[in-house]
Amino acid sequence: MKKRAMSNPAYLKGEIIANKRMGFLYHRLRIALPQPIGPITPGQFAMLSIAHGGGMILPRPFSIHNFEQGERGSWLDFLFKIVGRGTAQLANLSIGSPIRILAPMGKGFPDLPSGYQAIIIAGGMGIAPLFPLIVSLQAAHASLSVLYGAKSHDDLVCLPALRDVGDIGINITTEDGTGEGEKGFVTQLLKHEEEKGEAKTAIYACGPEPMLQSVSDYAGERNIRCWISIERWMACGVGACLSCVVHTTAGYKRVCCDGPIFDATDITWRNDVGS
Repeated sequence: MKKRAMSNPAYLKGEIIANKRMGFLYHRLRIALPQPIGPITPGQFAMLSIAHGGGMILPRPFSIHNFEQGERGSWLDFLFKIVGRGTAQLANLSIGSPIRILAPMGKGFPDLPSGYQAIIIAGGMGIAPLFPLIVSLQAAHASLSVLYGAKSHDDLVCLPALRDVGDIGINITTEDGTGEGEKGFVTQLLKHEEEKGEAKTAIYACGPEPMLQSVSDYAGERNIRCWISIERWMACGVGACLSCVVHTTAGYKRVCCDGPIFDATDITWRNDVGS
């Protein structure tokens, strides 16, 4: 009998099948699951918790960076940066280590409207949820360009994988001007895209919130469809703890279940956003 994909998120016992160091502080973790889950939409996330606790007392949210579904099981990739005890413990997990995973969580990116071209804007670790969207759009032969920025060339950890995706345009910025590409912020590349004069554009973005606000303002001034992925610390992932709220035109929304993908026009950018 074929195993049916799960329609609702549930905790499963996964197993680490790859833990690759990427640069100095970055890792890509691949977790195998005993059965299909989903369906998974690019932009969704998972809650991970390590057996025996350690530095991760509570489950932590991580964007689904890549995935593959099969009849007998599935695997999910997570790209992360070591920023504390919890992520340091994840980075040290060995092949075969057990891990609990609750997935898929939240709402993913909407489909590219028919007849539109896509501009993907990734700032630093914002590339994590955008990568599966890029793969999906390229497989559908959509017209797309990728604007990828980071503090330095060493932080462009997903650049080799992006170049392996296929025939997509990739434009790069680094804040310190190291390596290839332009020096500065990734948002400055939007002007170059505008100068191409392409009609019917949709923007998908993830990165630091000042970047997201700049992208949202740019899109709003030009009446461009724009969806953004917002990150928040959260303890439960199911809307109960209310620790991940963001202010919108309809009041406060929970990033974990109302997002993490939002229409940029719905977000009310306030001084307390990100606090």
